[in-house]
Amino acid sequence: MEKCTDFSLYESLKYCKGKTILPGVRAHAYVIPKSWIVKWPTLPAFSAEKDLFGKLATYKGDFTLAADKKWLVVDLAYNKGNIEWEAQGNKPSRTFLNKFTATHPEINGSAAAFQRMAIADDLVWAIPQRDGRVRILGSEQFETDTKPSGATGEGLDGSAGSMFAVEATDVCPAPFYEGKIVTAEGEIDGKTDGPAGAAPSPGH
Repeated sequence: MEKCTDFSLYESLKYCKGKTILPGVRAHAYVIPKSWIVKWPTLPAFSAEKDLFGKLATYKGDFTLAADKKWLVVDLAYNKGNIEWEAQGNKPSRTFLNKFTATHPEINGSAAAFQRMAIADDLVWAIPQRDGRVRILGSEQFETDTKPSGATGEGLDGSAGSMFAVEATDVCPAPFYEGKIVTAEGEIDGKTDGPAGAAPSPGH
């Protein structure tokens, strides 16, 4: 009979009163077709490694992209993005369903073209929280479902925009990513959502 190993990885979850937790996401996200990714970073496996608890939800390494491919930037409407996660399935096959909802302000031809392609593609999204830490929706093992929608708005004060509802099954709740995000505008640090090598900027 196989002997199960108890790694005893749990640690206490503390919260210091008076600490502000900034809700929401920043006004942009990074997205890339999964077919452009050559090699994925990895999530740590459960083991007896020292101080592993704080790393279990963070990818190790960088995304390696195909030649001449870069992450695309999607600008988002301010204060209209949200990441959620919930458990799905039954033990021992239970996973997380990670969700992202956001609005791109434009309703022009470019936005419609992006949505036309995204509706049938397997995309990976990298979304910076308000504090700058980047989280990933998309997994090497499971397909991501991006559901576009939109509205022109009505009257003089209606809300227009091109919306995205993303659902991604994963073994981890929206994993953190601290590696490189290479865009046409430059290289971004996943720890800070700022230029690689620069000091962290305040949440915005």
